Amino acid sequence: MRFALLSHVLPPSPSGQAVMLFRILSRLDPEIFYLISSASEQETFQNTNKQLPLQAPSFSLPPEPLLKGSRHFGLDPIRNALNILIRIIVRTLSMLKIVHREPTNAIIACSGDLTNIPAGFLISRIIHVPFFAYIFDDYVYQWRGNYRRFAKFIGQFIFKHSAGIIGPNEYICQEYRQRYNITPTLVRNPCENGFFKPFLKWPAESDKIKIIYTGAIYHANYDCFWNLIRAMDLLEDYHLELHIYTAQTYEELEEQQIKGKKVIVHSHVPYKDILEHQRKGDILFLPLAFESPIPEVIRTSAPGKMGEYLASGRPILAHVPPNSFVADYFKRYQCGSIVDQKEPRKLAEGIKNLIVDLTLRNKIIKNAQRQAQLDFSAELASSSLMALLRQFSTIIALP
Repeated sequence: MRFALLSHVLPPSPSGQAVMLFRILSRLDPEIFYLISSASEQETFQNTNKQLPLQAPSFSLPPEPLLKGSRHFGLDPIRNALNILIRIIVRTLSMLKIVHREPTNAIIACSGDLTNIPAGFLISRIIHVPFFAYIFDDYVYQWRGNYRRFAKFIGQFIFKHSAGIIGPNEYICQEYRQRYNITPTLVRNPCENGFFKPFLKWPAESDKIKIIYTGAIYHANYDCFWNLIRAMDLLEDYHLELHIYTAQTYEELEEQQIKGKKVIVHSHVPYKDILEHQRKGDILFLPLAFESPIPEVIRTSAPGKMGEYLASGRPILAHVPPNSFVADYFKRYQCGSIVDQKEPRKLAEGIKNLIVDLTLRNKIIKNAQRQAQLDFSAELASSSLMALLRQFSTIIALP
């Protein structure tokens, strides 16, 4: 059996989804899969991280033509709807040229791009192979407006007629089980292979306490950073610094009021260096917005960095809504400090507790590294994916 995996971004792109896919796919025999990227080649491979090579064949789909025109006369909704259909049709035709050349026994399409899942499903029906949807974030609720209405309409049919659904945590799997009456397969977003070597000194630098965040900052976590900056101001007795490692610039974050004398932004940092900064951070910050236009996604989100944080050997401070998967997981396994109220003073208390309570720090670090090994190993994620595919073939064997 040989499957095609369709995603918006693929290794060697350093994006979060690409990194997760690399960790899973790099443990499989490259003879049993190939990759298709729906982004342009320039977009897919910009800022290439040379540490993420995959031996499997990789194909990039050409850009799709889109209708353009004036915003007058209220024609935007019609044009947007037509553009969705055009993208699906063109993407399907482009993929057909690939699957006719490459032996293909199954299609896996990842969420993250509105048209990947319907295009992948159409291809599977045309060539008569099983279709699997890989849901990183809720395919319906990650979109807004007409895009959400389209995803909700098409999802009702596609997901009920898929061979399998893949989800990164129990909350998203349960949501899809209830919504579509299917049984999803849990494949967590894994952490770096081998986990991190422990860095025992805390704080890492005696004259300051560094709170570390890695990744993008957007509407899914804005208010958490506003709270964090206010909370740091309440803790004048401690030399706190917030270090943000992101592709965004300080000016971009400043426009969203994420700024201050204690905020240091590190842009364009290689991925391998980011892991080292996590390992030597004094507190790792994991935020999910309390007020967001996509609360359904926040509730079922499993941030890709979560496994990395757990494995790092450093204490995690999660500022997340109480009904979220992250809050539930951290409370259940006591592997991080949770502040589930949108209140800077509560967040300040959570920071202070991590600073002054050595027993608390050691407890959550020990529990976190245990859970990283039990739940977030790349080998487990690869095995879970292969177990799902084995239901449709006896040919596949793990290398």
